[in-house]
Amino acid sequence: MTTKLILPAMNGGELSRRMEGRVDLDGIYDRGFAEMFNFVPTVEGPVAKRPGFRDVRGAAPTASWLSRFVPLQTQAYVLEWSDYALRFYTNGGRIEESAIAPYQIATPYPAAIARKIWKHQSYDRLYLTHASYPPASLNRLDAAHFEVQTLPLKRGPFKTQNADEAITVTASAPIGAGVVLTATAPIFKPGHVGAAFLLEAKDFGDVTAWEAGYDGVVIGAKRRSDGKVYEAATAGKTGTVQPTHTEGTEYDGAAVGKDINAKDAGGIRWTYLYDRFGEATITAVDAGGLSATVTVTRRLADSLTATGSFRWAHCAFSQAEGWPHISCVWAGRLFFFKGLEFYASVAGDYLNFAYYTDGGLFAPDMAFRRTLSSTEPPIWVKSDQRLLVGTPSGELLLGAINSQAAVSGDNVDALPQSSYGSADVEPVDIGTGLLFVQRGGRKIRDAEYVYERDRFVGANSTIYARHITRSGVVQLAYQQEPEEIVWGVRGDGLMFAHPHSPEQQIKGFSRVGLGAGVARSIVAIPSNDVQEDEVWILGDLDGNRRVLQLADWWQEDDRDVSDADKLAHLKEAFFVDWGVTYRGEPKQSFTEGLAHLAGRAVRVLADGGVVPGMTVDQAGRLAPDLPYAASVVHIGIGYQARLRPMRLEVRGAGTIQGRRKRIVRMVLRLIDTAAALVVDAKGNIERLIDRPTNAKMNQPVPLVNGDTTNKAVGGGYEREAQPLILSDDPLPMMISAIMPELEIET
Repeated sequence: MTTKLILPAMNGGELSRRMEGRVDLDGIYDRGFAEMFNFVPTVEGPVAKRPGFRDVRGAAPTASWLSRFVPLQTQAYVLEWSDYALRFYTNGGRIEESAIAPYQIATPYPAAIARKIWKHQSYDRLYLTHASYPPASLNRLDAAHFEVQTLPLKRGPFKTQNADEAITVTASAPIGAGVVLTATAPIFKPGHVGAAFLLEAKDFGDVTAWEAGYDGVVIGAKRRSDGKVYEAATAGKTGTVQPTHTEGTEYDGAAVGKDINAKDAGGIRWTYLYDRFGEATITAVDAGGLSATVTVTRRLADSLTATGSFRWAHCAFSQAEGWPHISCVWAGRLFFFKGLEFYASVAGDYLNFAYYTDGGLFAPDMAFRRTLSSTEPPIWVKSDQRLLVGTPSGELLLGAINSQAAVSGDNVDALPQSSYGSADVEPVDIGTGLLFVQRGGRKIRDAEYVYERDRFVGANSTIYARHITRSGVVQLAYQQEPEEIVWGVRGDGLMFAHPHSPEQQIKGFSRVGLGAGVARSIVAIPSNDVQEDEVWILGDLDGNRRVLQLADWWQEDDRDVSDADKLAHLKEAFFVDWGVTYRGEPKQSFTEGLAHLAGRAVRVLADGGVVPGMTVDQAGRLAPDLPYAASVVHIGIGYQARLRPMRLEVRGAGTIQGRRKRIVRMVLRLIDTAAALVVDAKGNIERLIDRPTNAKMNQPVPLVNGDTTNKAVGGGYEREAQPLILSDDPLPMMISAIMPELEIET
């Protein structure tokens, strides 16, 4: 029995071996493949050979990670992290200090922890947070200059105040530098040096209360009013306006004149001194921990020089208390996460963590501290209308209890969303949702808000391709233009690609491997014209770390494009890895930029024509010379793209699974493709596209659009009948349908 089939859609991607018997899954099995390597499924249905990776620059020898920094859509950067240094890439190249040296700035971080540094961007500042280092930021000074700065946090944040009334602290003076704080217990540690300290007065019992109409006030007299202490700058009788100001000097009355009873109206000028809350920065700690030398940054109450207070608190962030490990800007505040606690800045003032106003009062827009309702600390956060938080045991949603009011200390809650648990891999934003990696490091989940369930849910995107992340996910990146592709790097250095389209619920993944070497890190940033998203990787070629950029996706020509325009387009086809491009006057000898390819066989596309049998010698020279002079030449390591269908099935009566069969003929429907190979079960190779007899040897092969001829394919009967489709040449290939003809034993 002979039958003809068509595989009209291929965006099911590479399916796991567990799917080999699931012929019942319409829309999954018939769109999936047993192997899809260096082909990428597209949202529309065809598969396209992925473009090559251009060699940009050699990385620092200790380079370990890439991350993105996008202060403007028209000015985006790739950051290269190495031992205690950062380098910068933009507009397709590296920022250079000089003709022989890259622009590089110092950081406090070794390369080994670059992946673990939490990075969150807000305009021209990239917040950098790690549990072993003070919170810092990378600041963009101008288009080509940057600095890493320890964040100058103000007013804390502070830990919960001490509640043990037996442990009190007194001060040697209320203001100045060199003030000594003395405690009744060893509360100070060397790691507190440089950190803030909060000391609240026990009471103002040593200061007389302000009263209206009190006569006989002398200059320098102190009065307490509205929880604050003031000093008289003039003498006389108090007025009728109670002092409440928090800075400077103000009258409490008319000062000159009579009241309605023709008596002295009174009026004293009062200078604000302090309130209950004083702060200082610790500059030294004694050996026993009972005292510390400080610089007072917010005046202490005078009573603290005689009467100790148990109302004190250490700064939450220091070498002794530990540093936050995650930060983000959300709801108009800067948030820090440290363990299960999170600290929010004053609204609109990201570096200010004052819990109370200058008058010593608490207010909704002031900073606050809360504890997450979780058993484990977060490992990632993503800000949206609410703040999605991932922990090893589950995912939470942080938001306002009353959605009609702003987030504040009394209006915030964290609600459980799912219990999948997350791996220590930063999620990626994908339009209206995000992708995160589940606790085991292999499942990728699509977190999206579902109105009917009033929560975020995380569908398993890798449900049909569990093998695709076998060695664990290291990093994710999202390329939105021109193709909607989620990229990932695995622990073994292979990559994967996933066309993400929520509208079509595409499940397809493919594996991506460099022609040589491995990938260590991957990011995507918008191009400077914002028309495309650039994909960058940190690659390792036999221990040589280099930064590569994915070449432009091959865009098929319109049907009415002239042959001359098609030829010009083909000259730009870039399908080699670790590759370089020459553009200029026609020539045959090449040496520029090839040192990293020394001693390797390379593939060459010269003015759109494939030149076989080329190498780069140990001196970094292409050998032999080209057989003809060319003006556009791409040189790099070749890679193979492979596509193998699942075991074919005939829909209708019964099944052909388990029956012996052979593929007798094969037709491919192609878009802008120059070469296509089919390998049968016996290893026989058949070219489905013949070179035209009138084509010149130093000219490109015309691209095929449409169906190949119905060619016979060799091979005997077998139960699998899964032909392997190959692309070996450095040329584009896009398949929109596969049409095999089967002969089935009855």
